[in-house]
Amino acid sequence: MNHVSRITFHASRITHHVSRITNHVSRITFHESRIMLRKTILTILYILFIPLLTAYAWMAYSAACTGERETRELTDRLHAKPRAKTLLKKAGEIITLGLYKGYSEEIDALNSILMAIKHSEQRAIQGSITFFLIAGVFLVFVHLSFANRRFLVAAMLIISLMALMVGLFAPILSIVTYKEVPVLGRLVFLFQSKGIITTIETLFTSGNVIVAIPLALFSLLIPFLKTLVMGIALFGHARSSRSLRIIRHIGKWSMADVFVVTMLLTYFTVNKDKATHAEVQIGLYFFLGYVILSMIASHMLAKSAD
Repeated sequence: MNHVSRITFHASRITHHVSRITNHVSRITFHESRIMLRKTILTILYILFIPLLTAYAWMAYSAACTGERETRELTDRLHAKPRAKTLLKKAGEIITLGLYKGYSEEIDALNSILMAIKHSEQRAIQGSITFFLIAGVFLVFVHLSFANRRFLVAAMLIISLMALMVGLFAPILSIVTYKEVPVLGRLVFLFQSKGIITTIETLFTSGNVIVAIPLALFSLLIPFLKTLVMGIALFGHARSSRSLRIIRHIGKWSMADVFVVTMLLTYFTVNKDKATHAEVQIGLYFFLGYVILSMIASHMLAKSAD
């Protein structure tokens, strides 16, 4: 009887230990499932930020291009010949005591274009501000959610690449040359909307190859090459000697983008006088955003490699 009771006691102890082990395993499994669920949610949110940023970058770019076309249409109506025709329409409307509506229709058309330009400018500004705000929130989210700094650097590279694309193709500066003429009023002699790509094309076609080549090199080739190399260094073998050399070489080109901005501003302000009105467009801000993010990402890569 004592032998049976001992066996029963040991069996109950074994059962108790097994239940404790089972509870511990279930806790570990629950904890692991929570970790996996958290990682899945964070990864989904990480991925969802990218199309959201793309949408607002496209909104800013398309609105800027639309505003450029509308401004060109407006300035075309303010040249000498269109202005002379407008004055003739005004005289005809006065002579006919308002029976002829050509001048009023012309004014309504101009006001409609002005309203469209303001709307496009507001959309471009809203898209730009929203893009950079979401980008900031995205980077803070990645920094707080992922312990691995590679996710943060990857996010910077993605945002900088988007900003670079908008900065290259969107207008960065609009220039209007005008003059007050008696009777005709203010006449527009020239309207130019400058972008990096269009500026390079203009420099090549006008024969300024000496300026066009370094501008194309530092604004097109080197930025894309830097982003590609940083992506390879980021997802490759971080401790290999080749990656270390690549990351260090990236730092040598960190000021090339600043040189591009300086060159552009210098080029656009040449021959500027009192009759010229220049206004910075969103493309310059996006390119500056690329420059800042690219420099921070290359610095973080170099620091992590060391």
